Amino acid sequence: MTQMPGSQTSQFMSIFYNKISAIIEISDFFKQFDSVVASQKSGTFFYNLNRSTKSMLLTRAFKETEKNILFVSADDKVAEDYLEDFDLLVGKESAHFLPDYEVLPYEQRSPHYMIRAQRIETLTAAVSGKPCIYCLSIRSFLRKIAASETYRKNIITLNKNEEYNPEILISNLVGMGYENQFQVSKVGEIARRGGIIDVFSPNSYKPVRIEFFGDEVESIRVFSISSQRSTGEELDSVILIPSREFSLHDIDTEEKLWERIHKDGFYEGIELDASLLLPKVETFLEYFSSKNCLIFWDEFHFFPSYFNEIFDETTALFQKIRSKYKKRIIPEPEDIFENERFIGKLFRKYSNYFLSGSFQDFKEITEKIETPITSQSNMHGSLETLEIELSNKLDDGYRIFIQSDNTSQSKRMMDLLPQFEERIDFCIGVLQNGFNLMDAKLAVFTDHEIFSRYKRKRRLTRFSKDEALVDYESLKPGDYVVHIDHGIGIYAGLKKLPVDGNQIECLILKYSGNDAIYVPTFQLSLVSKFVSEEGIAPIIHKLGSKKWENTKSRAKKQIELVAEDLIKLYAERKLRKGIPFEPDASWQIEMENSFIYEDTPDQITATKEIKADMESDTPMERLLCGDVGFGKTEVALRAAFKAVLSGWQVAILVPTTLLAEQHYLVFKERLAQYPLRISMFSRFRSKANLKKDIVKLSTGEIDIAIGTHRLFSKDIKYKKLGLLIIDEEHRFGVRHKDKLRQMKSNVDTLYMSATPIPRTMYMALSRLKELSLIRTSPKARLPIRTVIVPYDKEIIKDAINREVDRGGQVFFVHNRVQTIESIATELRKLLPLVTFEIGHGQLPEKQLEAVTLDFAHHKFDVLIATTIIESGLDIPNANTIIVNRADTFGLAQLYQIRGRVGRSNRRAYAYLIIPPKLHDEARKRLETLTEYESLGSGYQIAMKDMELRGAGTLLGTKQSGIINSVGFNYYNRLLERAIKNIQAEKPKEFWLEEEHRNFHRIKIGGALYFPKEYISNEKERLEIYRKMLNFKNLKEFDILENELIDRFGKIPELAKKVLLYYKLRLLVKISKLESVDLKQKHIVLEFNNKRLPSRESITKLIEHFNYPVAFDTTRNLKISFKISKNREISKETFIKKCLDILDYIIENQR
Repeated sequence: MTQMPGSQTSQFMSIFYNKISAIIEISDFFKQFDSVVASQKSGTFFYNLNRSTKSMLLTRAFKETEKNILFVSADDKVAEDYLEDFDLLVGKESAHFLPDYEVLPYEQRSPHYMIRAQRIETLTAAVSGKPCIYCLSIRSFLRKIAASETYRKNIITLNKNEEYNPEILISNLVGMGYENQFQVSKVGEIARRGGIIDVFSPNSYKPVRIEFFGDEVESIRVFSISSQRSTGEELDSVILIPSREFSLHDIDTEEKLWERIHKDGFYEGIELDASLLLPKVETFLEYFSSKNCLIFWDEFHFFPSYFNEIFDETTALFQKIRSKYKKRIIPEPEDIFENERFIGKLFRKYSNYFLSGSFQDFKEITEKIETPITSQSNMHGSLETLEIELSNKLDDGYRIFIQSDNTSQSKRMMDLLPQFEERIDFCIGVLQNGFNLMDAKLAVFTDHEIFSRYKRKRRLTRFSKDEALVDYESLKPGDYVVHIDHGIGIYAGLKKLPVDGNQIECLILKYSGNDAIYVPTFQLSLVSKFVSEEGIAPIIHKLGSKKWENTKSRAKKQIELVAEDLIKLYAERKLRKGIPFEPDASWQIEMENSFIYEDTPDQITATKEIKADMESDTPMERLLCGDVGFGKTEVALRAAFKAVLSGWQVAILVPTTLLAEQHYLVFKERLAQYPLRISMFSRFRSKANLKKDIVKLSTGEIDIAIGTHRLFSKDIKYKKLGLLIIDEEHRFGVRHKDKLRQMKSNVDTLYMSATPIPRTMYMALSRLKELSLIRTSPKARLPIRTVIVPYDKEIIKDAINREVDRGGQVFFVHNRVQTIESIATELRKLLPLVTFEIGHGQLPEKQLEAVTLDFAHHKFDVLIATTIIESGLDIPNANTIIVNRADTFGLAQLYQIRGRVGRSNRRAYAYLIIPPKLHDEARKRLETLTEYESLGSGYQIAMKDMELRGAGTLLGTKQSGIINSVGFNYYNRLLERAIKNIQAEKPKEFWLEEEHRNFHRIKIGGALYFPKEYISNEKERLEIYRKMLNFKNLKEFDILENELIDRFGKIPELAKKVLLYYKLRLLVKISKLESVDLKQKHIVLEFNNKRLPSRESITKLIEHFNYPVAFDTTRNLKISFKISKNREISKETFIKKCLDILDYIIENQR
């Protein structure tokens, strides 16, 4: 009876309901429920239900009536939790969530674009005519939005081979809120290149590329954001839905508001002004007629207080804004939300049903029905208790289902319960709660309840963060650059100039004293973007001065020292004898399979690398790098478990008591099913208990010791230490590092760092240093809602109250110790009912640790702190952070500080407080952080700065200085070369850089650049020039040609010539020729006298092509081939014949 686990598709999930529907048919209660719904007995109250049995009732109503179901909950979090149940019960296509704006009325802020995208998706489903289940909060239910007829007319359907004017399409999409960009990188963006329009619609998981021939839609292709290339999937039609809830073309309003629309378009907070701008607004409920919609209320007895709270809050804010800004046009409260009279009307018009966990009594109830349903009892992770429960239920004739999160977990459940395998259904996909439907003898168990673990939320994959590919090379005018010969200058754009008789695009580089040089695009590799930590502005060099040569010389010496040290350490480690740990045991595989998330590719790779190190007899010294929340702890936990199963002890060293406690709780929870003994060693444990554990550690009774520098103490002795895991080593002092060296002489050592390093540096160092990078997030946390606001007591008060009212906590970052007490006094006066404490680096260490632990245990509401919170604090209950004077922080620092929140399934908020008169450039810099995306510029800047800090931490402070003097890109190039050179059998002078100079002279004549009409964006043209310079063979040009056709359309003749020219450059470089000249029907090849071909190969070459030839040996050997005697041939044919000759030369050189 075992159902083998499969993929979690909607189709598979809906099978679960189909299976149990046959069983619930025999339930008398469900027959009664069917009768109540069929006869529309509005006001019926069903009680004794947990969350998942409420979901079951709604699913039943949906399946039996084929009507729309609106399920109204207290808040968005509850509504979204129910959505996960419905995904499993009816499939994702039939279940939708309408999130609220998460913006206070009159706040003049629009919802985050991800919230907008999800709302748009739900509104589109609502006007589609197909019945669905809709989960929403009471705020979303009461909110007035664009009327359904207004929304419906903004949905565009494009069919292949049909006509639609591209100009009108662009105009309509911009009106619907799409942003026009040169390249699509996120939902709600469009990009046009000639007859090609790229669109990322909120209802799609990938963007589409629409190619027109005139007005006719020629093709519709899906493409990838990261590569910008088509995936190969072609569509016959595409539905493009709005990016906003109404179009600018729908607006019908008074002149004053029109002025703002003309000036700003979709201004911040436009959604809240819907009633002022549109001819008609209505609630989401009014998208449905009473004939095809049923309303179910979750715990309705709480709702009257919610109605009052929403309306009172809106009225109070309205009065405050009205008194403060008398001339501002704002909607009345009843134009934003419906009031209680509306509720009365809907009870008369629609069928309403009430669901509750317990018996309640209120006037809207017409009939009460108790359900024969119970929740599953808590197993506390005991398999014995579970086995008894299952046996009793099977003896009693129950049909049993055990649900697991994923395939490996389901298999694990089967392995743990082999005696039940043929009598129980094991399923993938987990409801919030298990239950027993007693009158049908149906029992559903969930693995997270069996093992007392949280049910992890899944996020939409579209909203997840892919690998953080930080761009170190792309140039824009104004960027600092490094030229190998001339040093640091400023890139000032591209200019077409004559070079070797050809018209070539050249980079303009400006230097000190108004000097400039022009670098042809075929010498792009001489130029690299100057990348350093944020805030470090380099000195612009003067052309011809010795300063750059001296800087290069110093850099060379330091880099050689680093390379030599690395090689020396590598050699020493190879000589030491380590512990060869046992290969994976069955428990190891079982424990890894129980991981609640699916491993990311990086986690899989890192785990394999660490295990391979552990199983070898050389002591491991591996550094595991990755951003906070990217799954490093899970990888370290697997290594620790492997060591213990091999009979060794593990020490896990962390810099703070709070981190020790957090790691301890994670290890205890993950390894609860196994007979391991884990202990925490820190100052905050009683001396008596510590003393006992110190003895147990020395006798081998403790397997894993987790602690701060307390683990360095003289009284700590291990019986058999095999693995040392060190978290954030750079945060330990010199004295502690000396003790570390003694501890890890022959044990395997794994370092963990939350500061990532650049991938290119990883590639250079991985030859000598064991490095594992985790760059992909294993879970898609909701983006942190980030806003930039001036210092305003009311905003701060609202932000803190909102978080504290939902049971959460707040970080308030104020980075000046001198004034932190006065800020605390001000906040205490402002919020007398909220509890505050202060934390900063000048407090005694014990006091600071006590404050942070108290905050972690929710003993107070708000922690007012300096940047000591920048790393290491993991407090899931703290989901609002307020940063005072955010303009004084670096973006990477702000990114890390902001990362303290958003660690649970609650929406997190970050308020960046700035002075009222901050100049535009500083404000824009901060605004980049409000888009929390791997492709967003703020994220890119922050990640770049963090990676550079990581590089400095890894290589030492001296190297940080060198990196900041020559720029990271150039430094990394030199480091890679130094390592290769020292390891080579015949070391060369690694400073020489001929291969980057691309000195070969190629004279074709005419224009050799990509026309702006074809590739209008300068950055993209540079990217393609750089790409061609890095090609190793001609096949790569074929791939590029397909990419150009896909992204920009048919290749024009001038662009074809550019491709041929770069093919020629590649073959000239491989064949080691000095120059090639194509002139008057002749191809002239110049050979370097130091690299002359043999007489035999020259003879073969002449015989093979049979062209008339002439020789010139004045300086170097030149061979001239006469390609045509009389008739004129095209330049393209000329170049192709030259390519054939060069190809033959290369083939014969091999």
